[in-house]
Amino acid sequence: MGPISNIHDIPRILVRRSWIIALILVIGLPAVLVYALSQSRVYEATAVVQIESAQVVQRLTSQEGAPVRTLNPSSELDLIEQQLMSRDAIAGIVQRFDLFAAVPTQAERVGRMRDAVEITQLIDEAQAWRADVHPSGLVITVRLDDADTAAAVANAFLDRLLEAGRERTSGRTARTLDFLLSEEERLTTEIEALEADYSQFRQDNGNALPDAIASQRTQLTRLEDSRITIEEQLIELESDSDRTLAETLERQRALLNQRLDLTDAAIAGIEATLAAAPEVERQLSVYERRLGQLQGELSVITDRRAQAAMNQLLESRNQAERFEVLETAIPADYPVSASRRKLALAGGVLVLLLALGAALMLEILDGRLRTPDQLEHELGVQAVVAIPNLRSQGKQRRGRLLWIGGITVAVIGVVAGLRAWLRAAADSRRPALR
Repeated sequence: MGPISNIHDIPRILVRRSWIIALILVIGLPAVLVYALSQSRVYEATAVVQIESAQVVQRLTSQEGAPVRTLNPSSELDLIEQQLMSRDAIAGIVQRFDLFAAVPTQAERVGRMRDAVEITQLIDEAQAWRADVHPSGLVITVRLDDADTAAAVANAFLDRLLEAGRERTSGRTARTLDFLLSEEERLTTEIEALEADYSQFRQDNGNALPDAIASQRTQLTRLEDSRITIEEQLIELESDSDRTLAETLERQRALLNQRLDLTDAAIAGIEATLAAAPEVERQLSVYERRLGQLQGELSVITDRRAQAAMNQLLESRNQAERFEVLETAIPADYPVSASRRKLALAGGVLVLLLALGAALMLEILDGRLRTPDQLEHELGVQAVVAIPNLRSQGKQRRGRLLWIGGITVAVIGVVAGLRAWLRAAADSRRPALR
């Protein structure tokens, strides 16, 4: 067991090792008090924004009936959050409220401000697994060392959030409407130009159109029959040449040859037209297919333009999805950080336990037997004589001076700590200057 044989030895040990207890208390208690006073109070301010769904549901659908892809609400909120937490936006807030003035660099002030602000999306836990879950609101939390400043900063972020939401919603709708109007105008111009080319092509190739092919073939058959008739007439004229005057014969022959040339020219023209008919039909298909594509695109653009105009009308009447302030931030009555009093009390108890433990540990490491009971307990023999430890008057005087000095230093440290504590408490109660 060493020098501690029973519990009755502990008071004597503590008295004997009182110098180490006093030293630890003199050093530890003021240090704990200074540490507790150096811990700044942290106040939390919270602002809540409700994301109100559209009062009039407008479902955008494409021409085929499939829904038009829109941005995920969570993605929209992430974009707004990135905008609010950007370096320039945070620096503006820091400069506006003169925050972290003791921090030397701008980058560090921005970093501390980002650590002090937290934006949380309110999502139903039962629907959190879904990729398209719609948050029901946002919570803006600000933690600073002043309650009024924390509330003001939270409300500043709240105002910027509402402004960013309005800008993104109205700006996106206006830009979408402008784009759809420009696309509608472009497609209309292309369709008119293509229709003009199509009409001119049909006019230039009217005989080769599919509707005219049958009449062209009928006309070709008639011309071939007429050519055969003219050739028969020429043969008959040559057979009757000895009974007809030469001048008359020559005139009839010239007339029949002229008719034959005209018939051959007409037949060649019709054959050329029939030969070009497949290419004309292919070009017609190209025109019709291109016109069909442009008209389909124009139909989709027209529908979406009408829907965008409806969305703009809904926004102007506050019927579309929007942010609504549910709770503004108010100054907190109590800090959320650990109480300085509790920190000082816990630190004092810890220092006291450390002093007592150090005294007992030194006594155990010393290992000397100081009482007859310890001698009998350790060696099993009884002491014959116990000589007391006699101290000179000089040693006693020096001991008293050390005790008085230690107590004086401890009192001075405690008083200085209490004064600093009271000064910090008075400063915290003063209204913050704006």
